[in-house]
Amino acid sequence: MTSHPGRMRVITSALQAAEQILADWPIDDGEVLSAAKYALLSCLEGNLSPGSARVAFIQAAKEAGNYVDEPVRGPPSGKSLRWHKTKPRQRA
Repeated sequence: MTSHPGRMRVITSALQAAEQILADWPIDDGEVLSAAKYALLSCLEGNLSPGSARVAFIQAAKEAGNYVDEPVRGPPSGKSLRWHKTKPRQRA
């Protein structure tokens, strides 16, 4: 997702998503866009889960006509998924 047609940008964190949606977004207005902005800022403040912010961002991206490559996910396991890992876990 960039302002340059034919180029793709990978977003891996709520901060990157917020920067993208606030600074370089193809549309200026919309209910889904407003909800995504609110969700991302709430996530950065620690009031919303990264997963919820991710869903809102993806919906806004689709509304703006951006291509979104979503990985196929299996059924929920009950474990929370982190959108951006800070460092890999070491196995014992």
